[in-house]
Amino acid sequence: MSATTSNPSAFRLWLDLARAGNFPSVWSNVLAALILSGAGADAWPSFSWIIIAFVAGSLAYAGGTTLNDVFDAGFDRQHRPERAIPSGRISRPTAGWVGGLQLAAGLGLLLWLGASLLAAAGLAVTILGYNWLHKRWTGSVLLMAGCRVMLGITIATLPGHTFEPIFIVWISALFIYIVVLSLLARREYHPGAPAEKLGKLVRKMLAFIPFVDAAALLAITAWVPALLCALSVPLGKWAQRKAASG
Repeated sequence: MSATTSNPSAFRLWLDLARAGNFPSVWSNVLAALILSGAGADAWPSFSWIIIAFVAGSLAYAGGTTLNDVFDAGFDRQHRPERAIPSGRISRPTAGWVGGLQLAAGLGLLLWLGASLLAAAGLAVTILGYNWLHKRWTGSVLLMAGCRVMLGITIATLPGHTFEPIFIVWISALFIYIVVLSLLARREYHPGAPAEKLGKLVRKMLAFIPFVDAAALLAITAWVPALLCALSVPLGKWAQRKAASG
């Protein structure tokens, strides 16, 4: 075991709390939402909008996953004691403040870009609702999928964007994919379940989320963004080796 793995830096701990290994799939979702809810394959948003939207999506995701570990601290003490909060390397209150600020900053950037306040509030409620319920209610997998879907919907409320039919098809496919992924992830902790095998499958499915985005983009012949989303898969696999993803 390397020193980096056995004694990670504070920066690495925060990346793990943020599940930074999944950031490429978040960027892919954001790009797909921008293009599919826009005027079509040839109408790219400005580069600055894309970057700000990427940062906003990453912050909202990081805030949600950091708060997830805050909510799950008791469960993790029994099942994942190596994580930052149960191991005592990051305090639960500190993680709570940081996660809350990350989520607020991500939503604030989306609102600054012109997103609907109602949609942004819906995203926040979905994230917090999932974190509160996911260890209590099997049906919370619907909320897990809803987090990614609500991010896409919030982006679709930006000025000049609409709920195109292909956008509806895409978020429906994304919702189903995440529900299946989440059901598999829940099985990791069932007694007698092949946890290692399921963990590898879940990480692979997380990395493959951009293929859902790429398929929808190909349907409108948006070749360049589809290629960028597809390239997020190997980027995601690399990121998973550098930071936590689940």
